[in-house]
Amino acid sequence: MQSIPTHAELIAAIGRPFSFGTTGGQTVDAVLVAAPAGIPMDESNTCFGASFALPAGVYLPQDNYRVTSPDGHAWDLLVTPTRPQPDGRATLTFVVHCRLADPTGTVSADAVS
Repeated sequence: MQSIPTHAELIAAIGRPFSFGTTGGQTVDAVLVAAPAGIPMDESNTCFGASFALPAGVYLPQDNYRVTSPDGHAWDLLVTPTRPQPDGRATLTFVVHCRLADPTGTVSADAVS
C-alpha cells in the first residue's frame, strides 16, 4: 500500500515548510502555499493538490521526490513545476486522485492513480 497525504493534513500545513529529497541525496526546503480541492471523477473518488514555493533562485524539474512534512510524515510523490509565485519564486505541485475507502471520506491510499 502506498502512503499519501490527506487533504486535511495539507490544509492544516499551509504556510509551513516541507522538504523535498532528490534521488541524488540533496534536500530543498519549500513552503506549502496552497492545497486546493479538485474535481473528482465521481462520488467514490477524491481529488486535491498541493503547491509549494521554492526559495528564490532555486528551480527543480518534474521528478519523483521524497516530500517530508513539518510533522515528519514523508511520501514519495511525482511533483511538477507550475506557475511561479508573484515574487518570481518557482513552485512545485502534486495532484492526488484516489478512491474514498468509505462514505465518511477516508482516503484509500492503495488506490492512488
